Amino acid sequence: MFLSQRTLRMLIHTLAIVACCNSSLSFADTEKTAVQKKPSKPQLAQIYYNDSHSNSNGSKQSLPPSITKLLRKYKIPKDNLSIYVRDLNAQKPMLQHNPDKLRTPASTMKLLTTYSALKELGPNFSWRTEVWLRGKLSNGILDGDLILKGYGDPFLVYENFWKLIKTLRDKGLQQINGDVIIDESYFNLPVHNPAAFDGKRYRVYNAPASALMFNFQATRFLFKPNIDEKTVLKVNKKKKRKFKISGSVDIIPLPKIDNFKFKNEVKLVSGKCRKPHYRPKFFRGSDGVLTIKGKYAAACKQNFILRAVTKPHQHVFNAFRDFWFDLRGSLKGSVKLGKVSASDEIFHVYSSPTLGQQMRLINKWSNNVMTKQLLLTLGARKFSAPATWEKGQDAVLEVLQNNGISTNGIHLENGSGLSRVAKISAKQMGNILETAFRDPFMPEFMASMSLPGVDGTLVNRFRNDDMRGRSHLKTGTLDFVTSIAGYMLNRQGKRLVIVIQHNGKKTGAGRGEKIQNALLRWSFEQ
Repeated sequence: MFLSQRTLRMLIHTLAIVACCNSSLSFADTEKTAVQKKPSKPQLAQIYYNDSHSNSNGSKQSLPPSITKLLRKYKIPKDNLSIYVRDLNAQKPMLQHNPDKLRTPASTMKLLTTYSALKELGPNFSWRTEVWLRGKLSNGILDGDLILKGYGDPFLVYENFWKLIKTLRDKGLQQINGDVIIDESYFNLPVHNPAAFDGKRYRVYNAPASALMFNFQATRFLFKPNIDEKTVLKVNKKKKRKFKISGSVDIIPLPKIDNFKFKNEVKLVSGKCRKPHYRPKFFRGSDGVLTIKGKYAAACKQNFILRAVTKPHQHVFNAFRDFWFDLRGSLKGSVKLGKVSASDEIFHVYSSPTLGQQMRLINKWSNNVMTKQLLLTLGARKFSAPATWEKGQDAVLEVLQNNGISTNGIHLENGSGLSRVAKISAKQMGNILETAFRDPFMPEFMASMSLPGVDGTLVNRFRNDDMRGRSHLKTGTLDFVTSIAGYMLNRQGKRLVIVIQHNGKKTGAGRGEKIQNALLRWSFEQ
């Protein structure tokens, strides 16, 4: 898959918005845990590593002075922290603190989902999206319905979906006299409440999973400032002018939404373009009409803000209709939900980028929506369709058990870490990383994580430091939760597994990150 520079920049911006969140909910200490299945006998290549996993008795070791100093400074109890650090060539961990305590891992939970999928599906696995015909096709005219059937592709983004539709035109289809039927039957999911996690129902990370998901379920709202008048208020000593601006901000949803009514209460303001201008409030009033409210600086010029406001089948149809009309296709019908029947005829099959490619987007940019799709796909492939959350959870646990990893107390929920009930210990996370390092697919797994100072969620850490690019790590952040897990090649040439889990108060305002950085620096010098 080759992307233009403009498309790549837009995609990275989209992934960053979709990726992760800071929840406003309180940290929960108790939750239900998954039922452990009886592990199968580990393979010979894993026996040494599994035996060494049992060396810990859960006792605490002295923390490095740099961490103890930070804990005292911020008045953070030591019991809020779990640490597991091990040289992969050593018999025992070099440092562990509360290693068996089950904690909320936030987005480091994605490592379990991606590793299990890699083991079960393989790095070359790709998702199908099928196009079926219901009716007679003659001279480019389909006298019937077109059916789009999805199998959970996490990455059916603008460019990929456009290519799919362009292929239909290239194959000679010009006019659809019937409807576009969306077949979502590969997933069987309960009704989704997008506000259940943190009350932010229109944020893309809260979007529902769907067997046919277009562009992470995100509608791109184009914010376009219109300046009516620009008046100079004053000029400072450096001859910089301060302006007063009057005007409005046009808001255009893409793809277009039929009969979409909303109140535009966004105010055009002067000044620099700052982050608050990309956080307008989307809410429905007592009249049921969507209202968009906030401030938008004229200096921001035209920009997109992503929100999930339509149901998945309607969203993918909106995109299909817009692309189809842009390609000068004709469509007489509308959208319907349905299923492929035995009498329908297959017309085209689109294959997605591979799991190996998609894993990098999932872990480097911490994409919650893609991870949920992956968990469901894994469940359907291992235990047959339709996919359910339970099948996905069981599939991950079974893969871990088959590789000799204890799953006592592990609870995945949706597999993304966007959860208050998901739980795993630092030692269990470390054991997974140790096992994965000896796996034939280790290069794919390790390469999916962020490089500090180089890319992903760690692009701004250790940028001008000896530690730049020396680790492959996955981050996790929620309110009252910070975590990090992965591999480090330290200054002495040792390959380390590192897991840090921090739950409780005072994880925000950069404190959790400073504790992580202190441990990473300590580990780098060992």
